[in-house]
Amino acid sequence: MPNLDRRSFTTLTGLAGLAALVSPSRTLASNASQAAAAPTAASAAGAKNRALRFAHFTDLHITPDRDSEPGMKLAFEAAQADGIEMILTGGDLIMDSFAAKREQVDREWALLHKLFREHCRVPVEHCLGNHDIFGFCLSKAGLKGDEPDFGYARPVAELGLSGRWRSFDRNGWHFIVLSSVERDPKDECGYLAYLTDEQRAWLEADLAATKLPTVVVSHVPIITVTPAVRGGETERKNDQTVISGGLVHLDAPTVHGVFRKAGNVKLVLSGHTHLIDRCVADGVTYCCSGAVCGGWWRPHKTYCEPTYALIDLFVDGSFDYAIKPTGWTNR
Repeated sequence: MPNLDRRSFTTLTGLAGLAALVSPSRTLASNASQAAAAPTAASAAGAKNRALRFAHFTDLHITPDRDSEPGMKLAFEAAQADGIEMILTGGDLIMDSFAAKREQVDREWALLHKLFREHCRVPVEHCLGNHDIFGFCLSKAGLKGDEPDFGYARPVAELGLSGRWRSFDRNGWHFIVLSSVERDPKDECGYLAYLTDEQRAWLEADLAATKLPTVVVSHVPIITVTPAVRGGETERKNDQTVISGGLVHLDAPTVHGVFRKAGNVKLVLSGHTHLIDRCVADGVTYCCSGAVCGGWWRPHKTYCEPTYALIDLFVDGSFDYAIKPTGWTNR
């Protein structure tokens, strides 16, 4: 793997290196029905002792200006009918706080709180995405950057989080919530995906302190093949495939090395691309779970239909992962 700068993720052999990581039991899918047709090896849940069933809800993009309210209502109903005991979100909870004016951001957070209050009957653990960060694009947001709720301060306060990144235990499993979006110093309205030195040191210490099987959630994928089908975000330069530094983690080899060294990371969940895939490397499974909003609550020729992931964790450290339709069709 070549050296990576913080603006592009380059593989000398194009996407072949990442594509080789795809599990033979599940290839890239652009809709929920395709992905759900390929069960994992642990799909016989009745033959195992299940520790926890939860849903991964990523890329909700809640806004009063589109059909997110009826769409979210169906998503909650579908997941809770599946018997989930927890929802783990994957970020991009509201449509946009990154480059939107305060009044619009207020409306979107208000609707999010209303929907979770009225329709969610299970505990929720939140991860933050790029669209949840308040005002990183100062010019479009109309901010100066010195406001007390600027940046991550607002979503952390809105959701009552202990911090941007954190961990917790549930039913014999360890969960790590990462925060992978940082401002791009060369682009006033840009962002890059990587762990700061502080967060990486915390991650290493946190993993060293537990022997429990572990699930990690990161909004931006650490390893994924989805850039191969996203239009306009990869390009060919000097016979190399260059992937946007905001689409996939720039420090993927380093973070994967941390997981591999720990030896107990079983599943890494992400969103961000609004597509579905499953990659396995060195015993670590990386999954992109599509998007609850599909193509931002509109029909889209590339991105998935509204989906969520249903995950069973077992006491023996194995898991079952399946993509499920929310029941909503974008129109």
